[in-house]
This record gives sequence, C-alpha cells and structure tokens, in this order.
Amino acid sequence: MNLVLKENIDLDSIKLDLKNNLNTGILKNDYSFEINLIYKIIHEYSNYEDVQWILFSYKKSFVEEQLKSLLIDISVLDKNLTWDCLSILSRYINLYEIRHKIMKKYFRSNI
Repeated sequence: MNLVLKENIDLDSIKLDLKNNLNTGILKNDYSFEINLIYKIIHEYSNYEDVQWILFSYKKSFVEEQLKSLLIDISVLDKNLTWDCLSILSRYINLYEIRHKIMKKYFRSNI
C-alpha cells in the first residue's frame, strides 16, 4: 500500500479552484495559500483519503516513509512548496500516535 498522486494533475487548475474557494468563503482557515494547496492535493488528488486509516495501522517508520514520498511528489509539482511540505510532514508525524492508537483500539474492539 503506497500513497500516490493521481495522474495528470493540473496544478494551475487546482490553484484556481483553491483561490475561488478562499475568496468566496467556502474554505475558511488561517493557513497560508501554500499549506491549503498541499492539503487540497493530499486529500483530493491522491489516494490518501482512501487509505488513511489503514495507513496509520502500520509502523511509524512506514507511515513516515509514505508521507515523505507523497510530499516529495507534491514538491516536484511546485518547488516553492518544499518548505511547507516539510511542515506538513511534521504535523502528520505528530498525528501518528493518536491515529495509531485509534486503529489499535478499533481493531481490538472488533476481534
């Protein structure tokens, strides 16, 4: 199970959609445009949403490797996103313990 981006991503189209969502108030938060863009790519243009709970059942090193790989692929789309990808990586790494515990508890309760 690997985290992967969808094929043929049109970054300009994604940026335009994000700008529209921010300008019309559909999306409201205090994150920078770049952080919002990375989250949008992760959640809408990769398989993350489909595999996230299964992913967090694996060991931390594997999860970190998968997240790094995905974020590297995102930074290849736009080199200006590299530093923001690193900050997002640390956020997901920090979430690992919480999500991993939820997965262990969920599986135990269903055995």
